[in-house]
Amino acid sequence: MKAGDLCRVIRKGTHIRCQYGEYVILLKPLNPMNKPLKEVLFWEALNMTTGKWHHHDTKDLEVIK
Repeated sequence: MKAGDLCRVIRKGTHIRCQYGEYVILLKPLNPMNKPLKEVLFWEALNMTTGKWHHHDTKDLEVIK
């Protein structure tokens, strides 16, 4: 996964308004310590349905090719 990728949310119950099946665009990895990451666990992503950004776990997303 990289910034700019289009992904689909593949897990239910991760947010108060369920985003299951919706598409998001990855904006940037969450890196609170600002240190180099071995792997990205969470992304800031823009929901294409609502136009709002949310944090998503990489396990909850599927990259659309």
